[in-house]
Amino acid sequence: MGRTSYGTQGDAEVTPSAKGSGMPFFSMGLGAVILMGAGVGYLSVHDTGSNLRAGSSITEEAQTAQTSTASLATTLDADDADYFTCPPGDYLGHTDSDKAVQKARLQKLQATLASYGYQKNSRESTTYQTRGYATYESQAWLKPEECSTLVDETWDATSNGYYQYKNDDVPDSVTKLVSSSFPFEFHLNWKVASTSFPGYLWCEYGSFTSVDTDTDVSSGYSTVAAVRNPVKRFLSAMGEELERSVNYYCPSGYCTFDNDYWQGDTTLDKYTHQTTWFKYVSDSHETGVDMSLLPKIISAFVHDVKCNYYTYASEHFTTQADFVTQNSGEAADLDLVMQLEDVDSGFTELATLLGHTESGNCDLSDSNTADDKPGGIPSENEMMEVLSGDDDLMREICLMYAQDFICFDYDLPSACEGLF
Repeated sequence: MGRTSYGTQGDAEVTPSAKGSGMPFFSMGLGAVILMGAGVGYLSVHDTGSNLRAGSSITEEAQTAQTSTASLATTLDADDADYFTCPPGDYLGHTDSDKAVQKARLQKLQATLASYGYQKNSRESTTYQTRGYATYESQAWLKPEECSTLVDETWDATSNGYYQYKNDDVPDSVTKLVSSSFPFEFHLNWKVASTSFPGYLWCEYGSFTSVDTDTDVSSGYSTVAAVRNPVKRFLSAMGEELERSVNYYCPSGYCTFDNDYWQGDTTLDKYTHQTTWFKYVSDSHETGVDMSLLPKIISAFVHDVKCNYYTYASEHFTTQADFVTQNSGEAADLDLVMQLEDVDSGFTELATLLGHTESGNCDLSDSNTADDKPGGIPSENEMMEVLSGDDDLMREICLMYAQDFICFDYDLPSACEGLF
C-alpha cells in the first residue's frame, strides 16, 4: 500500500496509512507598524509559510531586524529578551535571514503584549533558561494578569499536590524513539499522529528504543520531529480532553489508571477545580455534550489554555515548540521537521537525510480516529464551524500558538492576519 498525504476524512483525525472576548485586538494597521518597526519590511503575514518553505532570503530586511532586535531588548525584560526565538536547527529550509525575521517577530509580539498590560507569571516554570528559548508555557511569555490566579485557589492550597500550570517542557510521560540501525531519533508530538508514527518507523527503519526525553542526543545522531497546523491541533486536543472527561475514553480504549493515570471521580474532581470548561460537560456522560453550549465550551477551553492552567491531560495543548526539543540542558539542533499535511515529502526528506532508499511498503496506520470512539462529543468540523464564526476566539488561539505558526511555517487564518 502506498503512502498517503495526511489530511482529514469527515470528522476524524486521519493519520495517513503510512466580538466580545475582551482580548486586545491588534489591527492590520498595527501589525504593519510592528513588522515595519522591526525593520522586516514584511510583505504578507498570510504568505509567511510559503515564502519560508521556498527558502526565501531577505538579507537586507534580516540585517535590519537584527539591529532592531538589539534595541528592542531594552523594552523587554533584559534577562528574557533573547529567549524569544525559534527552536534551534536548520529545518524547513530556513536561512539565517529567515531566522532573524522569525526572532524579530516573536520579540515584537512580546513588546506588544507588554503594552496591553500582559505580565510574567512567577508561578510558571523556567526550563527555558536552560533550554535556550522560551515557549508559551514559559514564565517569560507574557499573559493576562488574571492568569496568575488559579480557577480555585482554596482547593489548590488544600488538595492539589501536583502542577498548577503546564511546564515549559515536553510532558513527563513522553519518551523519544532512538533508532537501533540508523543514526537518528524521532521526537513524538502529541496530537500529531503520535500513536501512528512508531508503526511506520519500525516498518521502514527497523527497531527503536524508547528513552526518556532528558537523554542527551548521541554524537552523530540527527533529530527529527513532526508538526501540524496549530488550529487543527488545538481542536484535536480539545476533542481528546472531551473524550476523556465525558466518555472516560483514552487512545488505547476506556481510560485506566495503569495506562492513562485515570483516577475516576478523583480526576473528575480535578477538572471541576482546575478548569472553567468542565462545568459545561460535567453531566454529559450519559447524554452527550449539549451542543447548544458548544460556543461557551470552546471559549472556556481557550481561556484555560491562554492562562496555561494545568489539569489532567492538558499537556495535549502544550505548544509544539516544547515537544520538538527532547534532551536535557541546552536544546539540541533539530535536523528535520516534517509537516503532517505533507508527510510524504517529509518521509522522502528523512530517507535522504539517512542515505536510505524508501521501501514503499510502510504506511502510517489510522489510529485514534473518531469512528473508534463512543461518540457524544462535538466533531472537529463542528468545533471549527463555531471557531470560524468568532474572530476574537480565533485570534486568541493564534496568539497562544504564535511561535508554532512562525517557526514551523504555517499560514495564519484570515482572522489573524496582521496580528503578529
